Amino acid sequence: MAEPELSLKTLRLAALPEFDPPPQLWARIEAEHLRRQRRRRIVQWGAGMAAALAFAALVTLLPSAPTVPVGSTPLAQLQRQSHELEQRYAGLEAATAADGETELHTVELALQRAYDRGASAEELLPLWQQRNEVLSSLIAVAADGAQLTRI
Repeated sequence: MAEPELSLKTLRLAALPEFDPPPQLWARIEAEHLRRQRRRRIVQWGAGMAAALAFAALVTLLPSAPTVPVGSTPLAQLQRQSHELEQRYAGLEAATAADGETELHTVELALQRAYDRGASAEELLPLWQQRNEVLSSLIAVAADGAQLTRI
């Protein structure tokens, strides 16, 4: 049965008249193809530029330093103050005494341990105050160029 259908299709195709397309047809097809390619390139270029601009905006708007929680609680205020003191201390180039650094490290270790065990704000408050005091004294010593001594 497949053979008669094939031969019928062949006969029908052979019976069709020959078609000669107009000479401008291929020129119009090629022009439309080039127009679509140009449009596709423009869209891709525009999407790439939009992605680059979005990435640049994202990089510029993201904070570069870790943020301290904003709030009106005393703990948040001490954390913000500590962050500011730390930035000031990091900006100083004067040599500091190792004793002050050791004391700061001790306070930071106590703070970390308190956070690890889930300490309350009442327990954290004096530790943050102590850290701020140590940082303030280190800044004062570094600004004066003096040596830190403990009696």
